[in-house]
Amino acid sequence: MVHRPDLEHIIERQISVWDTRARLQPEAEQPQLLRPRRVGGPWVTISTELGSSGVELAEAVGTRLGWQVFNKQILEAIAEKMNARELIVSRLDEHAIGRLQDYFAQLLVFDDPGQPAYLLEMMRVLWAIARKGQAVIVGRGANWLLEAEGGLRVRVIAPFEKRVKWMMGKETLSIADAERRLHESDVDRAAFIRQVFRQSIDEPLGYDLIVNMGTLDVPAAAETVVAALSQKVGQTPVAR
Repeated sequence: MVHRPDLEHIIERQISVWDTRARLQPEAEQPQLLRPRRVGGPWVTISTELGSSGVELAEAVGTRLGWQVFNKQILEAIAEKMNARELIVSRLDEHAIGRLQDYFAQLLVFDDPGQPAYLLEMMRVLWAIARKGQAVIVGRGANWLLEAEGGLRVRVIAPFEKRVKWMMGKETLSIADAERRLHESDVDRAAFIRQVFRQSIDEPLGYDLIVNMGTLDVPAAAETVVAALSQKVGQTPVAR
């Protein structure tokens, strides 16, 4: 296992190489970020489609296990560690960023850290959470970053029609606007995973369990996740 000082040096060097080559090469030729071996755990990662009740499922799993759920807290931790405003860092959070867009954003906003610095801190935060264990991690491609044996990797999906109804109710949108928002979210999240990890967000082998919220309610889905976690990593503490 790579110790922390060496690990940080490797990450920083890799991202420096990635950033340099990204400015010179077409996107298809950009190298994948290093993924050093750090298991930690146990943990659950939840990759979710917008409107699929994935966040609600994460909260239910956290309650069932007595584990902390990390979602917006990840963004808050990244912003704090980078001494940057949360609003500024949020433009990089699970968004694919083009090189020119990133370049001009840093020119126009004095405390914009840029994508490579953001990705470095994102990885550090995710690894710190995973090492501590007993955590439910929502999004950020954590299932691609963390070593699979450390926990359970879950993908949450739902029929598009159900997601549209959820979006219409949440944002008071028309059907057309809700559909557009969901399509934009799906494209953006998939592009982020492809850009950073060189993976397809829909690749089934990147997950241990795929949960269809079109056929399960949140309590049943939470029980399924907890059972799968116990089967994979052994007995887990359950809150009573």
